[in-house]
Amino acid sequence: MPLSFTILAWLGTAVFAFSGSLMGLNKRMDIIGVAFVATLTGIGGGTIRDLLIGRTPVTWVTTPTDIFICFAVAAMACLFYRLFMGRTMKWLIYADAIGLALFSVLGTAIALKTGSHPIIAILFGAMSATFGGIVRDVICSETPILFSKEIYISAALLGGALYLVTPESLGFEIRALVGMTGAAALRIASLVFSWSLNFPSYKNAPDKAQPEYIMEDTDQ
Repeated sequence: MPLSFTILAWLGTAVFAFSGSLMGLNKRMDIIGVAFVATLTGIGGGTIRDLLIGRTPVTWVTTPTDIFICFAVAAMACLFYRLFMGRTMKWLIYADAIGLALFSVLGTAIALKTGSHPIIAILFGAMSATFGGIVRDVICSETPILFSKEIYISAALLGGALYLVTPESLGFEIRALVGMTGAAALRIASLVFSWSLNFPSYKNAPDKAQPEYIMEDTDQ
């Protein structure tokens, strides 16, 4: 994989770790708890993907760069939380959207490189992009966003699919940019315009599956 792939992987880990840190801080955890949630969020999806495709030992076991990134992000979030955070959970969902876009493409690219069928590679990309957030939500006693009305895994699937169908002749960077832009645009647009995939009959039903951190918008 090119150097740009490694840089994007580090960036994706950092962004997801940031979203995990914000969740931990919103739950009034200490720095150890925040670092733990940040690490689970940052490496969770990629770890499950690597185990399923037999890419072992997983990268962070032999080269713990991702662990150090998660720890550093958690420490920075704790230090500067009150300085730059206004509406904490809005930062969280947009950080999560960027992480989702990055890992949907990276996960798909890794799965393709290891010989996975293209359709399965897209699914692995979505797994990489969403499982870290699911683990974060479960650890923090939130309803996983995957089970809410939010367009979430659909955006990850779109990112992987766009990466796959973009001609290889354009190079990894262009293919990754196309996939990430599509995933991020769909996810953020769904947040801005309240898009969902609910059936029409659900529209008047009580919304009980909405994650608490989407509903809350409190100043910290």
